[in-house]
Amino acid sequence: MNIRLRFMVVTTAIVLLPLYSAFSAQAVQEVRQDISLEGRISQLQQEVRADPRNPDLHFELSKLYEEDVERYYDESLSEFCLAVDRGLKEKGYNILNRSVTRKNNKGVSLFERGKYDEAIEMFESALEEDLNNPYTYANLCSAYGSKGEFEKAIEYIRKAVDLDPTNVALHMTMGVTCIKKGDLELALLNYNKIEHIDPKYNRQYFGVATAYRGLGQYENAIGALDRLSESAKEIPQIIELRQECVRLLNN
Repeated sequence: MNIRLRFMVVTTAIVLLPLYSAFSAQAVQEVRQDISLEGRISQLQQEVRADPRNPDLHFELSKLYEEDVERYYDESLSEFCLAVDRGLKEKGYNILNRSVTRKNNKGVSLFERGKYDEAIEMFESALEEDLNNPYTYANLCSAYGSKGEFEKAIEYIRKAVDLDPTNVALHMTMGVTCIKKGDLELALLNYNKIEHIDPKYNRQYFGVATAYRGLGQYENAIGALDRLSESAKEIPQIIELRQECVRLLNN
């Protein structure tokens, strides 16, 4: 029986472990959390130097830098790109769990009818069966985001990305959610990760332009819009954003 998993992704083109055992990895993480961000970064940098070909270590370091994205934006993006170059992959999850699939599908149907609380209950039920399905976390992100609970939404989409860090759709969802929350630097970081995951993909550039416009970087916003496909450039919302950025740039 072929069951199709439904996963909600809001695309911005239109709208806007380490090599230790599981126990050891958890212990290391607990130690890191007891010290400052700079201390945790320094500690993990030492681990990276000892095992520079390990993509998971670079990914973990990227996430640490992301905790202070305004200060460490470039470092976070650089470490993520190194992780991808060294073979970063999903953590492994069972996408064929029929019960989880049915619950996600039912939750999406409830979500589409505006029944966000009921959808959340269904997604949480799916999560109880499988804590390692990134699509369930992504669906929870979309549901909480639609309720305006962006902190929770970002918490869930982070978990999804942790499980499947090279999934373009998840980074798109993270970008959209961050823009809605007003966290423009974090949105830019996630959109720009996509370019390294899939250089041929270009739908993220409307989100990139929206973030740059919010940051007052109008020339960068125009440059991002120029990288969209020719058909996308004809979308009224994109034309309007470009005209606004040109006007603001010339004022």
